[in-house]
Amino acid sequence: MSEPKKRNWMKYLLIVSLGANLVIAGLIIGAKASGHGPMKGSHMNHGMRAFVSAMPESKRSEVRAYFKKNRSKMRAGGEAMHQTRIEIQNILAAQPFDPEALNTVFTQQRSRVTSVTKDAQAALVKIITDMTDVERAEFAENLKKQRLRKDKKRPKDK
Repeated sequence: MSEPKKRNWMKYLLIVSLGANLVIAGLIIGAKASGHGPMKGSHMNHGMRAFVSAMPESKRSEVRAYFKKNRSKMRAGGEAMHQTRIEIQNILAAQPFDPEALNTVFTQQRSRVTSVTKDAQAALVKIITDMTDVERAEFAENLKKQRLRKDKKRPKDK
């Protein structure tokens, strides 16, 4: 009989883990919505900043233009994420706890994050597609150099 209880515990751990990931995604979207565009401020996702900084300068300006053009959409997404965090807090504090309500809010949050991410991904793919062969080679080389610098900073496993 201990097996079903263990599965319930794992289910709640998975829900909490998913929630933490979604909150982090919400913070990233919120930072973008608050005007912290590409390569501005410390709120930008480090991976995205590194990716954009490896692009040729002319293409970085296109990425900045994309975020500027879509600022209101991202701001609305950030506000929705803020509301979702409040809903999550209310659900967590409610007695009795309703896991289905929490799951519903997580699903809505994931849908919002996916929408914003898909749009940004499509814009990045278009920008990269429009690069010349030389620009794309420069971009690839810059990403490789970043990876090499990162690997040098990592401590060696013994």
